[in-house]
Amino acid sequence: MPMHFIIKITLHILLSLFMLTNISVAAEVEEYHTAEITVRYEAPLKSAAQRIVSGYSKNRNEVEAKLGWRLLGKPLVVLTGDSSAFQKIARNELVTGFAMPERNLIVIDYSKVDRTPFDLRDTFRHELTHLLLHQNIESSILPKWLDEGVAQWASGGMADIMRSGEKALLQKALLSNSVIPLGEMSSTFPNAPDMLILAYEESKSFIEFVIHRCGEEKLRLVLRDMADMKTIDQAFYENCGVRLDMLEQLWKKSLHRDYSWISYAADNIYWLLFFLAAFATIAAWWIAKRRRKNYRDEEDEWEEGESEQQGEDS
Repeated sequence: MPMHFIIKITLHILLSLFMLTNISVAAEVEEYHTAEITVRYEAPLKSAAQRIVSGYSKNRNEVEAKLGWRLLGKPLVVLTGDSSAFQKIARNELVTGFAMPERNLIVIDYSKVDRTPFDLRDTFRHELTHLLLHQNIESSILPKWLDEGVAQWASGGMADIMRSGEKALLQKALLSNSVIPLGEMSSTFPNAPDMLILAYEESKSFIEFVIHRCGEEKLRLVLRDMADMKTIDQAFYENCGVRLDMLEQLWKKSLHRDYSWISYAADNIYWLLFFLAAFATIAAWWIAKRRRKNYRDEEDEWEEGESEQQGEDS
């Protein structure tokens, strides 16, 4: 059985336990019901749940406009502040939310998206995009990188993972020739934190490149062709006039132009200046130390010479 099916079954089991225990033994669970959406949440998260409900129509409409489809059904959103319970399902500490399209379900770890109201909104829009994509495109022909790249584009650049303090992982990967090929991100993304973030950065960057080169409407046509069961290679060739593998090479070439060693140095100029200043300080200290030592040696030699001279005179 393929690994992604095993993971999906495991998630189903864990999610059932999650629902049966009402998210957390100690948590009081409440629900908002409207004609369009249901939000299940822990009592302290009432305000966040209200924001999801009140903003649902606007967020759904914006995602639908981006992709050119209508979202069917009534999503269930589970909003939790119990990060440990969430991690039993997500199985990765960086994950802030995930969607299960076959259940029309979105689960969000609010403890990781409570920094600003926009984090919750954009994470929610990201997951809505996953629901909409999978309602129209068979999962078997929808690569992970396309799924995540489009979801980031539709949600204003938001991923459903936490970003580390490390910046420009894609730039570093390009300079070290360690960019992950798109073909290796078709079924799953890496689990290692930096590699996972890199996979999201690459997915977002490639979709941005496609939009810059071909336009948003062409991307929508690619998705519609895939909804009609055309392969991703057919869809890109017929709408962008170039094979997917060639498009990937063109994307990498564009990155090389943008991410040269000069631009990397410019982006990190403060760290470089700090390093150079620290190096200069250490070098100056070492030189001063050497000079003091040489001066002492000369003094010792002079004193020895004086002693010998006095001995001869006596």
